[in-house]
Amino acid sequence: MVDDRISQLSDMQRQCLRLAAEGRSSKEIGPMLGLSHNTVDQYLHRARVILGADNRREAARIFTEIESIVAFKRLELKSCDIAKPPFSAISEAPAEQSGSPPKLLGLPPRGGQPNDLSSHHRLIAIGKIALFLMIVMLGMIILIKAAFIVLS
Repeated sequence: MVDDRISQLSDMQRQCLRLAAEGRSSKEIGPMLGLSHNTVDQYLHRARVILGADNRREAARIFTEIESIVAFKRLELKSCDIAKPPFSAISEAPAEQSGSPPKLLGLPPRGGQPNDLSSHHRLIAIGKIALFLMIVMLGMIILIKAAFIVLS
């Protein structure tokens, strides 16, 4: 039913309806299609009758709605028979992008997608974090102790 009304329209009627849907007048549409404005009016009148619209604006609206439905129906979703790759710890994303700061301790990125590190690599990352925190804490203790010595 939807396709029947569109199939009855000529190519020129379709082009006129598309341009009318953009809000153009017959005098604007005519030179664009190489027609007189009277001929454009005739095409739009015949299209209006075919689509059962009361005026050219409604005909243009109906046409664009039907055309979008027909275009949507033409899209088919097909299943993909691509084999899934085996589990890999190697990411397909580039390791470092040119604008990103270098990784300081070789730790995995914060947030984003979950990592695919093995338990061994996770322990190493946790160890790096613990070592870093110990160095920072030791530095703070030394600074605080030095401040007490200087102030006393």
